[in-house]
Amino acid sequence: MLPPMSSLAPPDSVVVPSQRLRAAVETVAGRSASPLAVWWRLQPGSLGQWLAIFLLQNVRQLPVYALPLLTGLLIDRIIPGEPGLVMAVLPWVLTAAFAMCVGNVIATTWGSLIRQRITRTLTAGLRRALARRLNHLAFAFHDRARSGEVQNKFILDMQRFEGVHNFFSESLILHGSTILAMLVIVAVKQPLFLVIIAAVVPLNLGVALALRRRMRESQTAFRIAESDFLSQLNETIGGVRLNRAHATEDLAEERLGRAAGRVAVRGIRLDFVTSLFGSSAWATSSFLHVVVVGLGVWLAVSGPTNVELLGLAVTVPRLSVGDLTVLITYYAIVSGAMGHILQAMPALSAARDAVSSLADLWDEEQEEEDDDGKLPIRHLAGEIELRGVRFAYTGSEARSLDGVDLRIPAGTSLALVGPSGSGKSTIASLLLGFYQPLEGAVLIDGRDLRGLDRRSLRRQLGVVSQDVVLFRDSVLDNIAWGDRSPDLARAREAARRANALEFIEALPEGFDHLLGDRGVGLSGGQRQRLAIARALYRDPRILVLDEATSALDPESERLVQAALDELMRGRTTVIIAHRLSTVRSADRIAVLDHGRVVETGTYAELMARDGAFRRLAQGQLA
Repeated sequence: MLPPMSSLAPPDSVVVPSQRLRAAVETVAGRSASPLAVWWRLQPGSLGQWLAIFLLQNVRQLPVYALPLLTGLLIDRIIPGEPGLVMAVLPWVLTAAFAMCVGNVIATTWGSLIRQRITRTLTAGLRRALARRLNHLAFAFHDRARSGEVQNKFILDMQRFEGVHNFFSESLILHGSTILAMLVIVAVKQPLFLVIIAAVVPLNLGVALALRRRMRESQTAFRIAESDFLSQLNETIGGVRLNRAHATEDLAEERLGRAAGRVAVRGIRLDFVTSLFGSSAWATSSFLHVVVVGLGVWLAVSGPTNVELLGLAVTVPRLSVGDLTVLITYYAIVSGAMGHILQAMPALSAARDAVSSLADLWDEEQEEEDDDGKLPIRHLAGEIELRGVRFAYTGSEARSLDGVDLRIPAGTSLALVGPSGSGKSTIASLLLGFYQPLEGAVLIDGRDLRGLDRRSLRRQLGVVSQDVVLFRDSVLDNIAWGDRSPDLARAREAARRANALEFIEALPEGFDHLLGDRGVGLSGGQRQRLAIARALYRDPRILVLDEATSALDPESERLVQAALDELMRGRTTVIIAHRLSTVRSADRIAVLDHGRVVETGTYAELMARDGAFRRLAQGQLA
């Protein structure tokens, strides 16, 4: 009878805490720690489960331990003319064999269930912990990270890390126990054979150690090639429309093909090393098999023999045909178990490389986010001030902001205009706390942002950008994103104020309608109005509008602009825009050029001057 699904699913509360993951990963400092050590440190409290697995594995292997002995017993009792000898033991041999086989089925099923529950739960917890780590890394990491490399950590690296679990549960516990049990039985039945059979272990481990370095280097090169291919694949899929529109499909195929070719080349090298590893281990075991057979035949035909074993004189009795069958069978079992262990060692090498890949995330700088001790913001008036702010992105010598001074009184709006690269979006990123100024300070209600609890601040901020992010979820959940118990009435009112209610109610299931990936099926204007409804639902005190109407047709822009006017009412608003329709509505305008504020004033004041804004309005803005 199968267990209920509720007993199979890992509990929701099982999550690998980030601190535990960090402590475990830090054991690979210098990349020298065993992935087994990291894996074990990630699951404290599971010793009892692993003891149960150990017992179940040995119950599972009882037929392997005992059936050769029973077979040898039957063979030695087959004497022509005396059928009663073998028939006397045959019924209880069959009964014992049946009982052990039934026990094997039960032990295998339940042992596998416990093992897989451990590994699935651990993998789920690891993925959640990695997601948390990514959410807390500095934006400098996200600026340069390739999506394929990050995805690789969640998918391919996790699959490789699961190989540690299989190595421990199958190779070390199951096959390791089998080897030990076989050697004990052989030592009791025929000590001379123990020396030769036991030689399988060190000889095969020697082969593994000889090829370990090449295996590790091949695994690392293969992982890097796979990550590069995933990045190229994401770019190719994301650029399908662009490549089709520009007839550059051949170039995209060539780039992806080169990446796939590198995966193939490095995969072939890895396969070669793996094949060399496996064939060397097989050749060693096969040669020793012939030695065992030869020694057994000699002892079977030569009678009792005196030999010196480890400095001691030992009399080796003549082997019966049944004992010879048992010993040859046990050698095959030991050799096969050792072969399973060796075949799993490349997976262990891959897991070591995966651990190093995961450890890279802990080498990255994280956002100064430990907000313990920082001032939480319970009520925000919304006044913003930048004092002498200077900033440069990591790896760039040029300053994106060079001594910016701005003040936005609470409840007013400021439009930032200027050519591309002048620093408009950088100011928005600093307000959101994504980066810290190199010099100067960003003040919120007169308090330095560095000393504020940024999560409590961000809960009172709203962002509407040109690139609207919509999730594969219902319209209601997209509007109320972040609210675990969405309020339909509140979402409906937000949609009405965002001029989105009419098209939402026209959808097949209204607010329960499931959106496609990135809001496919909605127009650009509809997606923007959903983003505005989301901001209205949050009811932020500070609002950042980043090119919110730049990619819309005139009719959509009219509807979105009306929604934006409703959204901006009574809120401190920073507007990044190129269109006059958005800039005109701002209380004040600041013109930036090369990271400096070159002009400020109202729309009418700036148009009356023969300055930077008027030139932009006559050219780019108009």
